[in-house]
Amino acid sequence: MMHRRSQIFGAVKGKLSAIPDFAAAGKVERGRVRAIPQEMLPAITLTWADAGERSEIRPMANAAGADGYDRRLALSIIVHLRDLDPESEFDRICVEVEKAMGEAIALDGIAIEALLQATEFFVDRETGLPLGVGRLVYATHYTTLAADPEVAAL
Repeated sequence: MMHRRSQIFGAVKGKLSAIPDFAAAGKVERGRVRAIPQEMLPAITLTWADAGERSEIRPMANAAGADGYDRRLALSIIVHLRDLDPESEFDRICVEVEKAMGEAIALDGIAIEALLQATEFFVDRETGLPLGVGRLVYATHYTTLAADPEVAAL
């Protein structure tokens, strides 16, 4: 059994793993449990830990009249950087990520749409030095049946 949210993460992982810089095993992961080795950088971590998923009821969401949910997931694509010029590296990687995501806005039919909502580059507020990480946040809209989150609603 796989929640539709996990299907979305799988589709995004597939799209980003097709980018040549991120094709090697472990370069794109959903969540991580340990630090990324220096030789694996740059790398991408997919998460939704920054924001909760919001949903609203969708009455009559299938032919039998069952209810469903309209869902909005803030999907974060965290980019871990390596270069001595991390801001330029982040912008270069953003071009590739935005191209890959823009070519598949509906994520092969798994979502209604995944649209870029925000981009952030992180800097230490005390020193002004880059922290070597940035993120792109995609507002991902999809539907499920209330009684079965694996199945899309009408």
